[in-house]
Amino acid sequence: MRRVGVLSGTLLLLAGLVLAQGFGDKPPVEMAPVGNVQVKAGGSKNVSLDFRIGSEFHINSHTPKSPLLIPTVLKLNGPEQVTVADLKYPAGQDVSFPFSPDEKLSVYSGDFTVDAVVKTAANVPPGTYPVSGTLRFQACDHSACYPPRSIPVQFQVTVVK
Repeated sequence: MRRVGVLSGTLLLLAGLVLAQGFGDKPPVEMAPVGNVQVKAGGSKNVSLDFRIGSEFHINSHTPKSPLLIPTVLKLNGPEQVTVADLKYPAGQDVSFPFSPDEKLSVYSGDFTVDAVVKTAANVPPGTYPVSGTLRFQACDHSACYPPRSIPVQFQVTVVK
């Protein structure tokens, strides 16, 4: 009998965790694949990283209006041959929500793009180099915000002569 109680408690805990996340198996933000990024040795290239937010969600922009809100942050790391020199985030949309109708929040919804600049040194040998990182965000719907979450970000940079 005690075993049934422990199993029931465990199942309730797991169900609560799934509901607390509010997303099920599908994350509220997904990244579109990045096409072929070719850079000459010693050169630089803009890389557009496209993200899609689920239609029922919004996320805080990179520069939320309150220090209490969690900003969207992209962190990228490349091998020593490829550096990420700059990131440019889009401006957020000022939107008010039913839970605070007199306050406008700076958010992203739908599709948004973060532009990165990748650079290589002049002596980098030709080849393909991975760049990876994470996009950290806090997703909200019209009635609740969920714990912050991160999704992986990755693409390849091909250095040519």
